[in-house]
Amino acid sequence: MTAGSRPDGRRNLRLIVVGQGVSYLGDYLAFFLALPVFVRDRTGSAGSLGLLAAAETAAVLVFGLLAGVLLDRIRLRMAIVFADLSRALAFGLLAVAVVLEVEATWMAFAVAFVVGSMGTVFDAGLQTHMLTVLDDDQLPVANGGIESARNLAMTLGFVAGGIVISVGGGIAGAFALDAATYLVSVVAILGLKELRPRPRAPREPVFRSLSSGLGHLWSNRPLRWATGAAVVINLAFAPLAAVLTLYAKADLGIEEDHLLGIFFALFSAIAVVGGLSASRLMRWFGVGRSVIIGGLLFGSGAAAAGMAEGWWAVVPSGIATGGVAINQAAFVTMRQRVTPRHLLGRVISASRTIAWMGIPIGATLGGVLGDAVGLRPLYIGGGAIIVAVSLVMIVGPLGRPDPTSVEPAADRSPASDPSGEDPISLGADPWGLRPG
Repeated sequence: MTAGSRPDGRRNLRLIVVGQGVSYLGDYLAFFLALPVFVRDRTGSAGSLGLLAAAETAAVLVFGLLAGVLLDRIRLRMAIVFADLSRALAFGLLAVAVVLEVEATWMAFAVAFVVGSMGTVFDAGLQTHMLTVLDDDQLPVANGGIESARNLAMTLGFVAGGIVISVGGGIAGAFALDAATYLVSVVAILGLKELRPRPRAPREPVFRSLSSGLGHLWSNRPLRWATGAAVVINLAFAPLAAVLTLYAKADLGIEEDHLLGIFFALFSAIAVVGGLSASRLMRWFGVGRSVIIGGLLFGSGAAAAGMAEGWWAVVPSGIATGGVAINQAAFVTMRQRVTPRHLLGRVISASRTIAWMGIPIGATLGGVLGDAVGLRPLYIGGGAIIVAVSLVMIVGPLGRPDPTSVEPAADRSPASDPSGEDPISLGADPWGLRPG
């Protein structure tokens, strides 16, 4: 935490990091472990796991742009609370269905769709709301803290998930616990105190409002570069997250569910270093270059994981996940600092939507390819593509001096039209990490 921040800002920072850490704990216990295991055990197909990932991403593509318009017009706190409550309800109903033995595979796809659509509202809404409840110099610390909490939650969540699935309530217990953690996030959000008012977006037709956000993305050269890179990278890497549980079982020989949880926990524990180092890397190298550094670690770790044998895959998987944490913290910080606050909801939602366009195609085709040619080629090839795109980015706008040396977002009026650079993530949640 920064020395000059206000007491309420420091309290808000703690609430955000802790609340999201608990929510992530439930996600890694249920959404990233129990739900794929549920589909795996019912179908045994890489293609079905690919469709599960595609269901979440399709929701982002369907609702992403309009969600941004909505967020710039309504009360953010109520929007993100509604998103959390909706996700809690979805997992709670699925847990009841499993207990009553009326569950079906389609229910998992429905939950993934709800989580994807409401996750779009929550992620963009929280990132926008942070500028209302935090001081500007707290943003890098907060975003790095969220990534650290995410990876710590991954470490604990996968272990807890393996235990819960095996001996502590089964799949239904994991789903119920995830629903409860969303409620903890709701309590944390409701406890935040506003430090500065949020500028109201001008009332205009939906299409014109949508065009304003997209226009900001298009007119910004670094953002345009990063968006194109994100589409290609997500197309290449989405299959890897979709088939991760199957890859661990079939190629790495980690068959028991509790051992699978330990495997995930070990590589995520290594990745905690990425979140802890993110704010320092931003100070040393600049925000744009930190995005690239994260991408390079991400891709090289993924490729190495495809070549590793057995439990040795823990190390490169940890490097890849740590790279995602650095990448996410850097791009969120940059976007918050250089985007006019009255456009922030639209810019975040639009950039996320465009970046995710490659995911449903990649996840679906990757699952089919995994069934046809094996899973190791997917990891090696996907990682190599990510490294190549990240290297290209070095000679582009993100490789230049820190683009956030502009007027802080907190001090700009809604009427301002900044030309600051605003790249987005090079990877949209393909390694079990949601976009920040």
